[in-house]
Amino acid sequence: MRARNKQFFISVISLISIAGVAVGVATVIIALSVMGGFESMIRDKMLKSEGHIIIFGDGDKAFGDYQYLMKKIEGIKGVDASAPALVRQAYLQDEHGDNQMGVLIKGINPQLEPKVTGIAEYVHGKLTFDSPLIKTAQSMTSDTIFAGIILGKGVARRLEVSEGDIVRLISRLVETPLGGLQPVIRTLVVVGIYDSGMYTYDSSLAFLSLYTAQELYETGDSADRIEIKINNIYHADRIRRDIQMELGLSYFTMTWMEAHKDLFSAINLEKIVTFIIETLIILVAAFNITSTLIMLVMDKTKEIGILKSMGATKKSIWSIFVFEGTLIGAIGSISGTLLGIFLCWSLETWLPIRIPGTVYQVDRLPAEINWYFILLVNISSLLICWLSTLYPSWRASSLRPVEALRYE
Repeated sequence: MRARNKQFFISVISLISIAGVAVGVATVIIALSVMGGFESMIRDKMLKSEGHIIIFGDGDKAFGDYQYLMKKIEGIKGVDASAPALVRQAYLQDEHGDNQMGVLIKGINPQLEPKVTGIAEYVHGKLTFDSPLIKTAQSMTSDTIFAGIILGKGVARRLEVSEGDIVRLISRLVETPLGGLQPVIRTLVVVGIYDSGMYTYDSSLAFLSLYTAQELYETGDSADRIEIKINNIYHADRIRRDIQMELGLSYFTMTWMEAHKDLFSAINLEKIVTFIIETLIILVAAFNITSTLIMLVMDKTKEIGILKSMGATKKSIWSIFVFEGTLIGAIGSISGTLLGIFLCWSLETWLPIRIPGTVYQVDRLPAEINWYFILLVNISSLLICWLSTLYPSWRASSLRPVEALRYE
C-alpha cells in the first residue's frame, strides 16, 4: 500500500481490494439492517394493532361469558391485560352515497382496548365514541345519528370524509314481512381517524364501541374474541398453553406468531438469501486480494530468495503474506462497517427514504442496526480474506532460494 514508484500498480490494486471489501461489508450491513428494521417495524405495528394472543369462541361464535373469562385469563402468570372485541363485516358509504367500500367493523371497549393495543396512540385526539361532534352533526341532518365511528385513515380517504362528517353503515340484510330482504342502515358520525402507518389496517378497519356493535348486530352482551397483552411477546406459546389449560378445549387460542407465521417466515428466508448473495460481493473482493498477493510474490521473488538464503523459514515467509492479505481485509472490513453504520443511521435520522405504503405496508425505509449481524458479517469477511491469502502465501513460502536467485 506504500510501495515505491515501480510498484505503484500493486499499491493501486491493494487499495481497490480494500475498497471492494469495504463496499461488500457495507452492502451486507445495510441490506440486513433494512430487512431487520422492516421486520421490527411490521412486528411492532402489528402488535400495537391487535392482541399478542387472541381467544375465539367455539366455532368462531360469539360467547357471552367473556367478562368471567377475562378474570380467569388475567390471573395467569405473564398476562398483562385483556379486552373483548366483536368483529364483523359491514359496508360503508359517505352521506350522499358517492363513495362506498366494504370494511371490517371492530367493536371495542374504549377503556380496556388501550391496555391491550396501541389504538390510543393511533387515533387523532381522544379515544372516545361520545364526542361533541355527534351533536353538531345531528343539528345538520334530519337523520337520527346512531353512534360515533372511528375510521382507518385509508377508509376515510377512500370515502372522502373527515372528522365530523356523516357516513352510513349497512350491517346486514333482514327479511321483510313480504318475504324480501332489506338492508339495515345506520347513520354514524366520524369521531376519529385511525392512523397506524400499516396500510393493511388503515385501509380496512373501522371502530365502534362494543355496546354499539352488539346493538347493531343484535348479539346481546357477547363478544367473539378476547385479545390479550402479555409481558414478553416471545413467551406467547407458553402462555397460550397455560390459557388453553385454564379455559379448556371449548375455546381456540392463537398467538401473534401463528397469525403471521407466513410473513415472518418469508422475511427470515429473505434475510438468509440476502446474506448469502451479498457475501458474494466480499468473495469477489477477496479475489482481488489473491491477485494482489500473487503479483507481489512475483515482484518480490528476489527478496524472498535472499531471506530464505539467510535462514528465513517457510512459516515466516508464509506469515508475511498472510498478514498482508489479512490486513487488507481488516482495513476493508472496518471501513465498510463504519460506512454501513453511518448510512443506516442516516436512514433513521436525516435521510429517510419514502416508499409506497400500499406495496410495502410501511411508508419509509427502516434500518435497525443489529450488532450480532455486524459481528457475523465482519467474521465472515475476515475469514474469506484470510482464505484468499493461503495459495499465494504457500507459493511464496515454497520458493527455493536457488530458483529465486538464478537470474539475479
